[in-house]
Amino acid sequence: MRRNRLGKEDWVNIKWQPGQITHTCQKDGNSCGIFVMQMAKMTVMELPNIPQHFRINSSKQSMEKLRRNMAEDILKQSVSKDELCSFCGIEDHLPKTDVDAVWIQCGTCSRWFHTLCLGMTAAQIPSKDTPWYCVLCNT
Repeated sequence: MRRNRLGKEDWVNIKWQPGQITHTCQKDGNSCGIFVMQMAKMTVMELPNIPQHFRINSSKQSMEKLRRNMAEDILKQSVSKDELCSFCGIEDHLPKTDVDAVWIQCGTCSRWFHTLCLGMTAAQIPSKDTPWYCVLCNT
């Protein structure tokens, strides 16, 4: 589904090479999930660059705060997605554009998508009378 976004090739077809990134060591036996999630978040935030170091405050207070923030983010994301693009998770305006988004709804699952996120041109957008199916429902 994420082959192309905003005219740039996504990371789907890239052959990954193994590597090693230095990181803060966890101080307890209870925070490995927090560390993994923070590393994943930091990696995504740096794309397309690959971070060379992860610095995570491993104090008990910091781990508690990170757990709380992650739980809050998960709860926020579990709210109805009717107003969000199911591809990018953003509402009306697409990132870094001032253009109002053109939306399309899947005829099966009823999820909404920005046509730009899907890489659809104006010519590929079906008429309102023609059902359209997202890649999840079209398989």
